Parts: sequence; structure tokens; C-alpha cells
Amino acid sequence: MFDPEHKSVDTFAEYLVDDERTTFTHEDIVQLAEAERKSYHIIRKALEAYGFKLATRPHEKHFRGVSSSDNDRYFGPGAEKMHGGTGWEQINGFAGQKG
Repeated sequence: MFDPEHKSVDTFAEYLVDDERTTFTHEDIVQLAEAERKSYHIIRKALEAYGFKLATRPHEKHFRGVSSSDNDRYFGPGAEKMHGGTGWEQINGFAGQKG
């Protein structure tokens, strides 16, 4: 279920030192939190106490072309899902509720 290096914070810190890494990722935090059954912020503080830093997530860039719509709100990747309908979900209070 877990990688051997993600058993505990101490084991992972040793793994990072052996691998000559100075950063850890968000995925590492998730696996360590599940393995140790602790909150993400506790795991992050423990790793930062060892002197490691959290790696920044890469930002996915979206480029518009010449033929792209001027109003990217409705078309293309990242567009809001705003399609028609009567709006009865909001009127009856069902919007955002599961089941």
C-alpha cells in the first residue's frame, strides 16, 4: 500500500538524505499522513524541522490562439460548466447537495 520510504517521517527523511534531495512533494505528504495517521500540516512541520522544503507545484499554462474566443469563460479548457437549464435545482434547494 505504501512505499517503503513512506513508512514514517524519520524513514522518509533518511531516504531524502540518501537520495541527496532537499525538497519533498505534496504526494509525499499525503502518503506519510496516511501511513502515520496524522494531519498534513503535522507531517509538513516535521519534514521542515529536518531542513527540507516543500516543492512548488508546476503551474499549467493555457495559451489562447488566434482562433480562440475572446470570452474564454464559456469555451475551451478551464471553462465554466455553464450550460442551459431551468434552474430548478437552485429554486428547490438541490444545488450542491448529494443524494
